Amino acid sequence: VVVLNTKNLPLVGEVGLGADLVRLDGKAMCSPGFSCDSALQVTYIVRGSGRVQVVGVDGKRVLETTLKAGNLFIVPRFFVVSKIANDEGMEWFSIITTP
Repeated sequence: VVVLNTKNLPLVGEVGLGADLVRLDGKAMCSPGFSCDSALQVTYIVRGSGRVQVVGVDGKRVLETTLKAGNLFIVPRFFVVSKIANDEGMEWFSIITTP
């Protein structure tokens, strides 16, 4: 996981965005997480494929699908997202609407 924020790239604060790049090995999972500062997350699948689950603030699943390289999805504010890589692994890049 590589995270760009105001601590390691001061320019991020001026732009008002954050970013992360994550690489998962085959069949690995990125634990469920959410942004506690009301950020929106836009994620682009760079390589590989895997399952993505998004759960709303009421605990109901709003998305459960398989994504592959070239797909883009948005995680709304306060929603929880979990990603599970397929056999070949998965890599994604996310833009987060807070520094």
